Amino acid sequence: MKLFKKALLATAIFGAMGAQAATVSSDPLKLSAEGVAAGLTAENVAFDVDFVVKKLTPAASTVTLTFDDAVDLSDLETLVGTTAVDITNDPATGTGVIDSAGDGSGTVYLTFSYGTGSFTFDRLVVDADAGTISFEVNLGNPITAESAFRLSASVDAGVDFSGASQIAYASEESDGTAIETGVGTLATTTSQFDFAVTAPFDGRIERVAQTTFAKNGNNLTVSDAAYDTLGYYLVDNADNLEASLIVTSATVELEGDFDNGVTGSPVVGGDPATVGQFTPAATFSTSQDSLTFTAVTPTTDGAKTAGTLVFDNTTNTTVVIPQTGDIAASATLAVSNGSAATLEIATNVDAGEWALDALVINIPYFPVGFEGLSTSVHFANESANDADVIVTAIDQAGNEYDGTIADLAGDTVTKVSQVAIMEALGAPAGSKLSVTFNINANDGDVNAYAFSNAGTGRQALVTSQEKGIK
Repeated sequence: MKLFKKALLATAIFGAMGAQAATVSSDPLKLSAEGVAAGLTAENVAFDVDFVVKKLTPAASTVTLTFDDAVDLSDLETLVGTTAVDITNDPATGTGVIDSAGDGSGTVYLTFSYGTGSFTFDRLVVDADAGTISFEVNLGNPITAESAFRLSASVDAGVDFSGASQIAYASEESDGTAIETGVGTLATTTSQFDFAVTAPFDGRIERVAQTTFAKNGNNLTVSDAAYDTLGYYLVDNADNLEASLIVTSATVELEGDFDNGVTGSPVVGGDPATVGQFTPAATFSTSQDSLTFTAVTPTTDGAKTAGTLVFDNTTNTTVVIPQTGDIAASATLAVSNGSAATLEIATNVDAGEWALDALVINIPYFPVGFEGLSTSVHFANESANDADVIVTAIDQAGNEYDGTIADLAGDTVTKVSQVAIMEALGAPAGSKLSVTFNINANDGDVNAYAFSNAGTGRQALVTSQEKGIK
């Protein structure tokens, strides 16, 4: 039967493309996209739809409104029957109604608003299987071109919506001659939920004890070197949408490397909640590559409900803060209706990172292993302390590499050859690399000069320091 209804609607749409079309408009109903996907239906929905007739429609003509398979007219058909029923018209108010009493005194299901038009309708038929409501132009006056009318369905009509929907208008004369067609939108779907990170973790870990942050730290709640705060919001637009899901709770998961490498540390092997590191309490996965926490339950009015996850390392100052790498957030809601108990509404949302407060120098183009070409980097460590170096790189094929090179001695200039870099990274000859050096030193203590030699010529290679990139 759904295929039949789709065919009828498709025929109406095709007809509208080839002829002057009636205008069909409404303030479309808005349904929850997530609710519809979960099998929810908007039941007993009131709606209005307006029609502007572009062609003269003689008396005794028939107008047919075809609804697609997202609309269920079964209850309305039960209320009014399957045969033609009279429309109770009131010229004084410019309206006609279908009601429970059949004379305008009962519960109103459908209302036609003619305004000051001289035409009226009669003999209405509801066919739920075909998804149609049809009626005749009353004997007497025709519908003149550019005339308009409105059809309003009350909640008592029992019309249900299960998704986005279109309605098709078609009119024909009493002998079956087509007059005009038109199509309009009756209902749309839109996302009920939203999640965003407004303040990602961005603490830079002090390099020695690694139990506090040397800088940054989104301290939305308190200003302290041992704090960092993740800010986020959740949105639930249930009040403004039909067929909406009912949220009972929310959970946020953060994926990153939360293993700080210290056996037995609460961040690694125990429950951080017992030492109060996170508020609200966070639970780590066994492999320490994710944590979850109970998020705020959003209000249902479509407003942004803000929440935070506060990291506080002051209660256990010996806990090493992990270098997480990129942290990705996802949000999951528990719901009490629909086909599933939970719904993931967002994934892979940037939630920042925790990294050492180290000096980072990038050389965006550093070719290695080419015949006749030699590249190298000279590091000037103006600090008295040796500095260890982590090297990462990508190449022209999108391959990723990482490794370490020898420490940079204090108060010394150290040359690092292309061979040393290739060996550290495992990069093959003929690689065009973008190389990043993560150096355990304060900003300004170490400077880099990179160049390439081809025969007797020397060409400087640009570094992020020269470009002013921090």
